[in-house]
Amino acid sequence: MDRSFDFILAGIALIVGIMLLTGHGDIFLKGGNTKLRKEKYDEKKMTKGSGVTLILFGIVTFIDSYTTSLTAKFIYILAILAILVGFVVYLKKKCIKK
Repeated sequence: MDRSFDFILAGIALIVGIMLLTGHGDIFLKGGNTKLRKEKYDEKKMTKGSGVTLILFGIVTFIDSYTTSLTAKFIYILAILAILVGFVVYLKKKCIKK
């Protein structure tokens, strides 16, 4: 059961990531205060960064679905955290309008 859920989760992350990366997934970034976000961030850069992040999440989750050891799970959590930190740094450094 858990392996099939990992495959579904990885597949959805890859599909949404590719849609965001190609510019067809703007619907996934809706919500919140869109007016403030449009004033503060470059939307194109933000969608591309979000797409890359989701693709990386999908790849890491797919690889994790084949591992069973505790060390591999710990590495999976560290990889997810590293991807998140990288995404936040990318948003703060590259996506803010000047």
